[in-house]
Amino acid sequence: MSPCCGFRFSSNTKPGGPMPQPQSLPQAQAQAKIPCRPAPLLPLVLAAGLLVSACGGGDKAPQAKSVSAPTVRAAMFDARECRSLPAEVRSRNSVVLASKISGTVVEVMAAEGDVVEKGQSILRIDDSELRQRMQAVQSTAQQAGLERQALTARSALAKVNMERMQKLYAQQAISQDELDRARTEFQTLKKQEQAMAASAASAGHQGAEARSLLGYSLVTAPFRGVLSRRFVDQGAFVNAGAPLASVDEMAPGGDAQGGYELEAQADESLLPLVGVGMQVLGLVPSLSPAPFITRLTTVVGRVDPATRTFKVRADYKAPALQANATQTAEQPPGQPSRQDNATQASAHANRPRAGMFGKVCVPVAKTRKLLIPASAIRQRGELTTALVVDEKGVLRLRLVKVGGAFLKAELDGQSYIVQAQTEALTEPGVLLEVLSGLTEGETVVNGGPETLREGDRLAVKP
Repeated sequence: MSPCCGFRFSSNTKPGGPMPQPQSLPQAQAQAKIPCRPAPLLPLVLAAGLLVSACGGGDKAPQAKSVSAPTVRAAMFDARECRSLPAEVRSRNSVVLASKISGTVVEVMAAEGDVVEKGQSILRIDDSELRQRMQAVQSTAQQAGLERQALTARSALAKVNMERMQKLYAQQAISQDELDRARTEFQTLKKQEQAMAASAASAGHQGAEARSLLGYSLVTAPFRGVLSRRFVDQGAFVNAGAPLASVDEMAPGGDAQGGYELEAQADESLLPLVGVGMQVLGLVPSLSPAPFITRLTTVVGRVDPATRTFKVRADYKAPALQANATQTAEQPPGQPSRQDNATQASAHANRPRAGMFGKVCVPVAKTRKLLIPASAIRQRGELTTALVVDEKGVLRLRLVKVGGAFLKAELDGQSYIVQAQTEALTEPGVLLEVLSGLTEGETVVNGGPETLREGDRLAVKP
C-alpha cells in the first residue's frame, strides 16, 4: 500500500472480491506504522528563487540626463521648385590649334593650365626641311630669271634680224625661205621667253608659299585665354593638320570665369516653357554648393529624335567669394594677409574647367514642402529617426520617412529649392523633405552629440 493524496488503498484484496474502501491517512499510518514524508517542493522553490535572482541581476537602465543641443523647427517652405538638367561646363570660345606642316616638335613654351596672351608662342615645329625647300625654290627662281634675261636678249636680236630680212625680201635680195626662217626664229625665242617668265613667276609663288608655311612652324595663341590641353610633347612627330593644343578664351575683362557657359540637354516637355533670356539657376557642385542666378543664352529648338531632348546654354557666373579684409595683429601693414593669400588660392582653385559637371535648374512650379536640415536626421542602422523635443523639453525618438534632398536659395527676393546630390548630405544647408513622422512646428534636435538618447531633458527649452 502507498499513500496518495491523503488516502491509502489496500492491496490485499482477493480476485473477484469487493473493491477496497479508501482509508484516511492517519488510519493508514496507524495500521502500517510508516511515517508520512512531505512532497519534494523545496528544490523547486530554490530554483525559482535563483532564476528570479539571475533575471534581476543585470545592468541598470541608463538614467535620463540633462543635455544641451541645438534645435530647429520643422517648417513648411513655399518656394519655386526647379527642374534640374545635367549640364557640362564648356568654354564659350574654344579652339583647337593645328599646323599646316609636318615635322618634329622641337620646343614647348607653355604648359597646360597656363594663361597665354594673344600671339604668345605655345610650341615650335622643326622647319629645317621647309627652309631648305624654300632656298631651293629661291635658287630655281633666280635661275629662271637669268635664263629669261638671256632669252629676252636673243629675242630682241632675232626681231632685228627678222626686220632686216623683211627689207631685203622687199628688195628681192633674199628668198622667201630665208625670210620665213628669220621670222620663225624670232617667234620661237619669244615663246621661250614667255615660258621662262612663267617659270620664274611659278618659282616666286613657290617661294611665297614656303615663306607662309614657315610661319606655321611656330604655333601661337589666337587670343588671350587658358591653354586647356596640349596634345603633343617635345620630340613628337606631327603630321600636317594634326591637333596640337586647345585654348579656351577668357572674357574681355580678363576673367577666366566669364568665358564659360553651361550646356544642358532639356527634355522636350520643357520646350514650351523656356526661351532665350529666361532666368534660371546654375550650379557647379565641385566648385560651390550654392546656386547662382543666370539666364539662358541659347535655346536650340530642334529636338533630337534619338533622345527626345534639345540643347540649351546659360552663362556661368561664379558665386561671390567671402573675403576677410581684416589683418591679424602679427601681420605687418602693406603686405598681403594670410586671408588674402587664402582667398586668392581659393579663387584659383574655384576656377571652372571645361568638362566639369554642372546643372541648369529651370523653375517650373510653386510647391510647398516640409523640410528639415539633413543634420537633424539620425540613422540607427537601417532606421531613419529624429529626436523630437516635447512640450516638457524631453527628447523623444521618432521614426521618420524622408524624401529628396534640396538646397534652398533666396535669390532676387524669390525662394527656390533645387535638388541636391545624395553624396552632398553632409554639406551645410542641405534640407531633407519629410514625408511622414513629423508635423509642422515640431522642434527637432539639429545635430548634437551621438550620446543623446530618448528621455534626456534639454537644459534650456527651445
